[in-house]
Amino acid sequence: MSVKKHALIISTLILFGPLFLGCASSDVSRQAASNMDMGVQNVNNMANNASDSSITETYQNSSQATKGAVIGGAAGALLGAASTSVGVLPGLAGGIILGASYGAYFDSTTTLQDRLINRGVNIIVLGDQVLIVIPSSRLFQAMSSEVKTQAYSTLNLVSEYINGVTKVTVKVAAYTNDTGSKRVDLALSQEQAERVAKALMMNGVNARVLYAVGYGGTHLVEKNSLDWDDSDNYRIEITMEKIDA
Repeated sequence: MSVKKHALIISTLILFGPLFLGCASSDVSRQAASNMDMGVQNVNNMANNASDSSITETYQNSSQATKGAVIGGAAGALLGAASTSVGVLPGLAGGIILGASYGAYFDSTTTLQDRLINRGVNIIVLGDQVLIVIPSSRLFQAMSSEVKTQAYSTLNLVSEYINGVTKVTVKVAAYTNDTGSKRVDLALSQEQAERVAKALMMNGVNARVLYAVGYGGTHLVEKNSLDWDDSDNYRIEITMEKIDA
């Protein structure tokens, strides 16, 4: 076997080796099989939704278990291809089992804030205020208030984060660029803010402390930036502020 094949197998075993040891238990084996089923289904869903959004973006909005299944599947396929005794498909299946198991474990041990940051959400704590900033391109179809299907899982996590804090008001503010009609920008931002607020409310955020405001192309973060995907001007800001007792 070549040095390159040895290096590939060794690096894969270093990554997934501890999980092999745990698979001696029947409970762990059953969990691994369940995770493989979940991983396969999620990977299929990602592929089927490729026409609606890029694989990269769907991957970013996936849980760690799904990501583990994807990465593990790729690693397993490479390992299978490197070894004549494994083969690509068995290697892929094994990689999905291990990757999904590791990802599920990662999901259960990371904090909610870490999981949000992993999805491109910025969380800033300023005294009694918490500011959650989400790029509009993460949530909406380009230049619209139509929420992307894969964005609801991120909004679910945001709701869970908000619901973990008591006695706060929640302000949802939406911003756009300032290159178009002020009236259109203002209307778009108001619709976006209301859509996000509605999603939060549907996930248990108290409607009595929740309100939405669209600011259009005001309070720009950067000037002369026109790109919907990259401009920091297109954003949703969710401000949580402590209510005085």
